[in-house]
Amino acid sequence: MKKLNTQIAFLGILSVLTLGTIATSCSKSDDNAGYEQPTKGTIDAAVGTYKGKLRSSHLDQYEYFDAVVIVTKVDDQHLKVTPKSGEAYSSVTPKTFKVEGGYNNGVQSVSGILEGYLWYTADVKTLEMATNQQAETEISFLFDGVKQ
Repeated sequence: MKKLNTQIAFLGILSVLTLGTIATSCSKSDDNAGYEQPTKGTIDAAVGTYKGKLRSSHLDQYEYFDAVVIVTKVDDQHLKVTPKSGEAYSSVTPKTFKVEGGYNNGVQSVSGILEGYLWYTADVKTLEMATNQQAETEISFLFDGVKQ
């Protein structure tokens, strides 16, 4: 019986120590004093006019340098990319991407969308994107450029 009481007392002490360790390890620490968690921005940062290189295997010429695309906001979750009208590459198909604001005001397309991908990096104001052909009449393209 004395052995059982000793074991119960030992388990009791062990439980108190374990709970004390858990409680103190979960407390707020000053190790990260002055550190701010990055915040997600809105998609507005990506809206604008971009100049760069446009590529498409469906056009007479594969690469167009100094090509211009315009990014407009459709709603709080969608951006539309349209080539500048009146240019040799203007026949590529405009696309609307479902996007989300990323950290440091970056913007990216939502993973898994069929339209392609879009990535805006706010630090350097660059746009990288590619469209997928979703219909026989569409002309897909890739674009890398900088915000004007």
